[in-house]
Parts: sequence; structure tokens; C-alpha cells
Amino acid sequence: MAADLKDTYVVHCADTVCSMGMRPSKIVLRKSHGVYLKNQAQMTVKDQQSEANVICFGGCYSAENPNTAKEAEKIAADVKKDTGQSFERQVKDIFTVEGNGGGKMMQCVGECTPDIVSAQWDKEKEDVSVEPGQNALLGEATLTCKYGGIIKITGAGQPE
Repeated sequence: MAADLKDTYVVHCADTVCSMGMRPSKIVLRKSHGVYLKNQAQMTVKDQQSEANVICFGGCYSAENPNTAKEAEKIAADVKKDTGQSFERQVKDIFTVEGNGGGKMMQCVGECTPDIVSAQWDKEKEDVSVEPGQNALLGEATLTCKYGGIIKITGAGQPE
């Protein structure tokens, strides 16, 4: 599908996935830039802010996410309560596996709170400015989350 998105402009409510996320999500605009494609607000490479543009992916499998680590600790506490046995030190090792991208993934999930470290999306149409200094976002673009997730666009959001 990435080949189909290569030269496609991205609009409000485009489909996204995160390599550490539990489910697909959307990227959104809280306020239009005033440029529309097929009656949908066009997005720029700067529309990458956590929570304002990049919406929660349900849960996060990243071992680097403190919410996920807390969930693993909660499981360990529940096991200790139910069985009387403690394995708190081993819980992260038990629940951690190697992810597709090489990062550590937990077998339990914590709350997804995207924390985008990319300054902007990495693919743009350089000769199409939606606003001064903000070029049009292209469908093959990605972002990086602080917790190791790679966020990709899977559908540009344009109506058929």
C-alpha cells in the first residue's frame, strides 16, 4: 500500500498505525489551514503534535513506556496477591520480547500516550506549500515516538 501513498496528499482523518500500538488510529487537524482536497482539510508536515494531531493507538506495547511498565508491575502484584509468590524483578523479562523493529515489546499493554520526537513528518511535497513554511504531507511519511514506535500513514484520508 505504501507505493499507492507515495505521491498522495494526506488530509484530516487519515489512517495511521504505530509499530508499538495496539490498534490503528487517525491523524487529525484541530483547525484547518484553509486548503481542502475533496472537501477534507489538507495536512502539512508540521501536523505532528502528540494528542493534537497524533491520536492514541489504544494501548502501547513498548517496554520504554512508563505506563506499560506500570501495567507489568500491576500484573506482578496481582500474581503475588493471588499466589503468595513474588516475581517482581523478573516480570519485565517474562513479559518482554523482541519487536519487529528491534525494540523491546511487552506482552502486556499500558495506556498509549504518543510522545512524538520527530520535528515533522519525514515526507513532503517540497513545491506545495499549504501555509508559509509548511509543505504538504505525503502518504508515505513516518514519525517516531519517544517510546520507540514508528508511526506510518496507511490511508491518506481522501474520499474515493
